[in-house]
Amino acid sequence: MTIAAELGAALEPITRGPISRSQIARFAAATGDFNPIHTDEAFAQKIGFPSIIAHGPLTLAFLTQVLGRNFGPDKVRAVSAQFRAPILPGDTLRVEGTVTGVADGRATCELRVLRGEDDVVATGTGSAEI
Repeated sequence: MTIAAELGAALEPITRGPISRSQIARFAAATGDFNPIHTDEAFAQKIGFPSIIAHGPLTLAFLTQVLGRNFGPDKVRAVSAQFRAPILPGDTLRVEGTVTGVADGRATCELRVLRGEDDVVATGTGSAEI
């Protein structure tokens, strides 16, 4: 569960998915975010998406989970994300990261979410106590 927090160390990646429509619907219910882009197929297609899309905060949760997996859930202190592409039902995601800094009892990491081998759908940073 805990990696050696050394500069350049790769985090143990996690896989999430395939993302399901029911997972997106449950996330909408849990957060109260029923924006039709997440719940209405016809609406999502009308505005240019091939299908409904997953909520950005669901992706943020995956970034948080990779930190928790590597440092312990109680050690995660911060996570931020930049969303680069929509996540669709059926997508399988790989969440990975690298330690980019170690100071004052914390590790700072660059994080990313990939669909397939090289389609980066989100990037971010995070920190955890070590």
